[in-house]
Amino acid sequence: MAELGVFGANMPERYGCAELNNVAYSLMMQELERDDSGIRSSASVQSSLVMYPILEFVSEGQGMHWLPKLAQAEVIGCYGLTEPDHGSDPGGLTARAVKDGDEWVITGTKMWITNGSLADIAIIWAKTGALDDPGSIRGFIVETDRDGYVAKAQEGKLSLLASDTSEISLQEVRVPAENLLPGSSGLRSPPMCLNQARYGIAWGALGAAAACYEEAWNPGIRRCRWRS
Repeated sequence: MAELGVFGANMPERYGCAELNNVAYSLMMQELERDDSGIRSSASVQSSLVMYPILEFVSEGQGMHWLPKLAQAEVIGCYGLTEPDHGSDPGGLTARAVKDGDEWVITGTKMWITNGSLADIAIIWAKTGALDDPGSIRGFIVETDRDGYVAKAQEGKLSLLASDTSEISLQEVRVPAENLLPGSSGLRSPPMCLNQARYGIAWGALGAAAACYEEAWNPGIRRCRWRS
């Protein structure tokens, strides 16, 4: 997919991306999901939930550091918003990030995280103030090899089997101050990323529908195509 320019396809060329329009990117998502929803999901996360917040919320220097690597799949990312008790509602976040000198210390649990076990970095959302203060929601780039970061694959799924879905535990994970997404703040920021992803996901649903129609119209054609 990296060789085809799928990751971040609608993002600027200066970051090693194809800079296509949104329709072209979404047609890619449609065709990926036509074969497998899990593969489209992985591509959507890499592009819209990892690359987009880096593009939108960090400095140009941080963008130049991460985006070309993500575009070429030298780095795989995941998006840590969803939690066990509150789903993807950012207002209910219980993950905490506490400033300690030149570092942030992050503690929390994330669930149903696509690319979670494969990821080299995670975009983690946490509250930096009181839990009842939605204005304290901030995003962080967390390298997954840091002490206290554990990703466990969630087994027994009935669908999306090609998608790596994981539970992430962060126990006092320390990241440098520059790993904060400085432009992120409050309830608005996490849904901006979700909205970026939903356009491609909607086109993906069309691809899944086309695959179902094709199979119903002439059973066996898709299976033969896969085997070939």
